[in-house]
Amino acid sequence: LRIQQTPSSIDNLASDLRASTMTEVSMGKRIMPGRPPDKGSFPIDHFSECAHLKAEYLRCLAANNHDNMSCRYLSKQYLVCRMDKNLMREEPMSALGFTDADNEHRAARKKNRDKTKEQKGWVVGVDGIQPDRESNWRRPTLINVARLFGGGTDHTPPKSA
Repeated sequence: LRIQQTPSSIDNLASDLRASTMTEVSMGKRIMPGRPPDKGSFPIDHFSECAHLKAEYLRCLAANNHDNMSCRYLSKQYLVCRMDKNLMREEPMSALGFTDADNEHRAARKKNRDKTKEQKGWVVGVDGIQPDRESNWRRPTLINVARLFGGGTDHTPPKSA
């Protein structure tokens, strides 16, 4: 049994193959081509040539309350090490966001945040009514019965003009 291949049978086979590929893989959607990263790709440090700087940077972060500004000099040294070992392309440090002042350790920045009420010791339910305002407290209602019938004391604040 011999199958004869004609140009029309080859075209039909190719169109069938394209149709099955389109429906199986992408369901008819266009697949966007990938885009390389801005700085290009660079090899991983398989031989740990700059690992000591990375470990020192992580220790610096832990010691300075994770303030990266105090450890910028170490990240700069790490990138210089990678460039020296041919693990990334040579670039000026200013293009990577570093300045000349990033060569020594800086003191950690102080975070001047006010304490939250929970940090001050506030407890839900217990501290809901503050003692200095306890005498002015009343149960909220939709209808002010005292104003409606003219009896009792009216605790509504006066309207300002």
